Amino acid sequence: MRKFTVLVITFILFSSLVVFAEDAPVTMAGNITNAIPGASSVSVPVTVTGFTNIGQFTTTIKFDTTRVRFISATTNPSLAGMTVTYNHPVGNTKGYLVFTWTGSSNTSLPDGSALANLTFSYVTGTGLLSWSTSFGAVCQYKRYVGTTLTLLNSTPQYLFFKNGGISNRGAPVTYAPAIGMAAPGSCALPVTVTGFTGIGALTLYLEYDPAVITYLNTFTKNAAFSSSFLVGNVAGANGKMLIVIQWYGSSVSLANGATLCTLNFNYTGTGGTTTTLAWFDNISSCEYADAAGDVLIDLPQSYYYHDGVVAPALVANFSANNLTPQKNETVVFTDLTTGGATTWAWSFDRPGVVFVNGTTASSQNPQVIFTDGGPYSVTLLCTNNYFTDSEIKTAFLRAGISGLWTGNASTDWNTQSNWDNWLVPGNTVSVVIPPAAANWPVYNGDLTIGVQCGSLVLIGATSMMTVTGNLTVPSP
Repeated sequence: MRKFTVLVITFILFSSLVVFAEDAPVTMAGNITNAIPGASSVSVPVTVTGFTNIGQFTTTIKFDTTRVRFISATTNPSLAGMTVTYNHPVGNTKGYLVFTWTGSSNTSLPDGSALANLTFSYVTGTGLLSWSTSFGAVCQYKRYVGTTLTLLNSTPQYLFFKNGGISNRGAPVTYAPAIGMAAPGSCALPVTVTGFTGIGALTLYLEYDPAVITYLNTFTKNAAFSSSFLVGNVAGANGKMLIVIQWYGSSVSLANGATLCTLNFNYTGTGGTTTTLAWFDNISSCEYADAAGDVLIDLPQSYYYHDGVVAPALVANFSANNLTPQKNETVVFTDLTTGGATTWAWSFDRPGVVFVNGTTASSQNPQVIFTDGGPYSVTLLCTNNYFTDSEIKTAFLRAGISGLWTGNASTDWNTQSNWDNWLVPGNTVSVVIPPAAANWPVYNGDLTIGVQCGSLVLIGATSMMTVTGNLTVPSP
């Protein structure tokens, strides 16, 4: 049984860094979380990114031979002479795989290339594949500079060497919340989980910016946990702070989406101030164990630990430079969204909309012409990495010539769609009846110039209209 150690809240997170000219590649052991106990052949790739102009490497993986047993390794054919040596000290449950290669010159591999494919038999529990530099083990890359092999930076190790493992299950998936704050004030941050089944211990580190939020030293834990559930607040790097969540006890299972705990903060930021809620994992600072004490596979981190944010509320809004444009006249929309939008999607309730001057429906400030007259409702949907908001403005603008009769719908003067801009004229609007109208207008009742319209012009000898009552033209 592997003992899961609950870490003391006060420990050193960061060590002094040795300065190197260039960085080593990132090397990652694969993760298998669906292995069947007793499986005799489980393949695990060891892959690299940033493997550029490498002349030599020596790396070491250790594992528990009571959980997985090494069978064989197949090396990358581009690395002639590469070896994978298996060491299993007598009386020790640890096994070691040492990868070594020295080239006659620098070599590069595409990102995602396999240094080797390892084959294990899977016994039980979690067989972690951990990169090791203890007890004389080495994890390092070198590059030829001229004829001299020069050591490349691989510190801190957890950034350059990503552990893997073989198991029949993975760790729970943990989520920090995304909170949009309209104004400074209290801020409750729920930490939620899925796949939380048969868990016996946990340690989590959540980084935040204390200039934006301050921890109030209070929290609410899920009632399923015992009093050993603790939350602390410690200094991190670069002025950041870390919330440390720890617990151990008997086996606990939670429903998917359940709240692990709620952390109470005060949001002090104003304007555009934002803090990411980032899970900090330097191999063991974020860790789960099952009821038997086995540490569970939680890599890749991006799958098992989802960051959150506390940010100003995202509020969609917009304006236009002309709310009564004529048809085919350019209208410029201006995004007035607050809260840091990164994408925009504009839509209209009717056809007859054309984006112009290189803009599109996804432009922040599009330019549009309307080929059809009438009212247009406009919707702006905006998003950023965490939030979505929309603004709908009904009948926001009205395209077409005011007072121009079209008769497209009927002969009725009071039907909006019979007018070019879909608006029945008022007492100041000059009415024009063109000869090409689809229908001639009929006004039912008395029509007085200066009351029902500002003026009345019939263009050409063929233009007509009917007034069923009296037509009154006031004296000038």
